[in-house]
Amino acid sequence: YHKRVHFLVIYIREAHPEDGWKLKDTGIYDPKTLAERRKVAKTCEDAMQYGIRTYVDDMDDAVMNDYVAWPERLYLVGTDNRIAYAGKHGPYGFSPKELKAAINHITR
Repeated sequence: YHKRVHFLVIYIREAHPEDGWKLKDTGIYDPKTLAERRKVAKTCEDAMQYGIRTYVDDMDDAVMNDYVAWPERLYLVGTDNRIAYAGKHGPYGFSPKELKAAINHITR
């Protein structure tokens, strides 16, 4: 879909840091500065190997709050700059299949 859609990832607040709501040992602590958040985002981007550039939400969590994105969420923004698809909250509502259908619908 990269010829029809510009994909991007926005790294928001860490969902399960060692010093927060920890689920397993990750070695990732909740970043206290933007530089630390960028470093963690880069580590995640490298580990995931999805080939999509990762942007980083500022420390005020504006993107996370505006898009109700914690812990993860998929959005599709149309060419009119309106939200064409807002996925449910992840991880259980995280549905690439639904996003695919929305992309196919608006890019026919």
